[in-house]
Amino acid sequence: MKRILIYLLFIPLFSCNQWLNVEPENSVTFKNYFKSESELEAFYNSIASNMKHVCFGWEPYFWISMDADYPSYDLEGYEKLDPLTYLPEESQTLFTSWAGYYNVIYLCNVIIENEYRFENITEERKAFWIAQAQFAKAMAYFRVAQIWGDAPIAQSSESIDAQGKSPALEVLREAAKAAKAALILPTYEGLKDSKGNKITSKQYANLASVNTLLAHIYAWMGGLTENSDYWTQAEAYATTVIEGKAGAYELESIEDLVPHVFGKKRSSHEVIFCIDNDPLDYSDRYWVDYHAEQPGQLLLAYPYITTDSSAIAELANDSERLYNKISVSEVDRIYREKDDARRREFWYQLGTLQYKKSDGGYVTTRFAHINKWRDVIIQENTELVQNRPVIGSDCDWIFWRLADVILLRAECRARLNRGDAVDDLNRIRRRAELKDYDNSQRHDLRREIFEERRRELFGEGHFYFDVVRNGYYKEYLEGNFKKLTKQDVRNGALYTPVAITAFNKNTLMTQNTYWQWKQ
Repeated sequence: MKRILIYLLFIPLFSCNQWLNVEPENSVTFKNYFKSESELEAFYNSIASNMKHVCFGWEPYFWISMDADYPSYDLEGYEKLDPLTYLPEESQTLFTSWAGYYNVIYLCNVIIENEYRFENITEERKAFWIAQAQFAKAMAYFRVAQIWGDAPIAQSSESIDAQGKSPALEVLREAAKAAKAALILPTYEGLKDSKGNKITSKQYANLASVNTLLAHIYAWMGGLTENSDYWTQAEAYATTVIEGKAGAYELESIEDLVPHVFGKKRSSHEVIFCIDNDPLDYSDRYWVDYHAEQPGQLLLAYPYITTDSSAIAELANDSERLYNKISVSEVDRIYREKDDARRREFWYQLGTLQYKKSDGGYVTTRFAHINKWRDVIIQENTELVQNRPVIGSDCDWIFWRLADVILLRAECRARLNRGDAVDDLNRIRRRAELKDYDNSQRHDLRREIFEERRRELFGEGHFYFDVVRNGYYKEYLEGNFKKLTKQDVRNGALYTPVAITAFNKNTLMTQNTYWQWKQ
């Protein structure tokens, strides 16, 4: 066990191929590993720790998916597709590198390619860990295709050959291939670790999370190609989850949704896949700025950037874009039906919240205060507490939940002109205490499903991808997004530019055409 732990200390130094600026390890490196299931589990856990970045990386989509009308000055350029924000070297180094994603792919390939070295482990348990690696690999490829579009498909973990990009559709097919190899996994209830104990973490893949991933992969393919076959497959995988064929999942009540799913209770049958987040991880950290893991959390700290109540009152209506915020009018526009229970559950005293000023009077803030993540971690360093009291969210980071899958299936069915699409939409509307959708409402059914996803999944990181998949960028995005032509989109305008680091030592790498013209 000691040798595998020593190796894991150096995992951040390794990655997949020469075109990611590192030297790959050869097969000799691993001849003394994988001698027990516990070593294999430890290796996989290193992959799991990297999945935090794969699921919630801070690429430009993250800032746009905040879905707010008052982003801070430093983020405003991302929401407006400003090349001067996307292309500077410091931005590319921090926010547009795919190295972390390919590191996950490399580590997964190490497990898959070294299966013949596994010792003292049954065939069933070998298959379990291989399937976990296949899921992580599929997730990484899916996210790369969503964020960057055309991208390399890694060769073996030992390859040192330079490699160019493959079309986004081929990257998605590679993701689907890996995900299908993980369909042998049990349901969540059947997950066990190397010691035979039940796995309670939903960060490990299970049959439902694999089917959910496949539903999203094929839906994304459908959005790229408008091929109904892809929508049909996406609908089928979503149905497997919704009908309980991949485990028992159910919607929370509207009252329990926030505390159980987005709160510190961390216990819900609605959650399908999430990243574990232990509040103890923050105990020794001294943050100056709030570190959001989901886009909507960027709205949490405002105006609570101080403990001075009079200063908070002054900040409450400050229109300067020093901090991220969203107006009450924008929330009213998104949640247009006054009876929508999510106005009450996701937002705090919407439109009525008052602050006491230093002169004794009161001010009603024109900005909305998000309450979807209401269990926060408070700064304990007394020297910093005046600058930023809120430093984290005491909750797991939810990536997929049942409501997402239901609405994704609704979109698939609407694309296929199936009348039962409205049944899925109404299931989410009823949970929000709304009446059933009818044709007299202002949008057609597909647009209404998109709007419902925007309301239900607000701030969870899906908004930008929903916009792109549906082709609604001119209607819902700002600035240069509204000026894009179809040719701009084909040239990669809706994807993140390839980071400059990807070109090191790789003569075959190319920039997306749209961004190449902007450089």
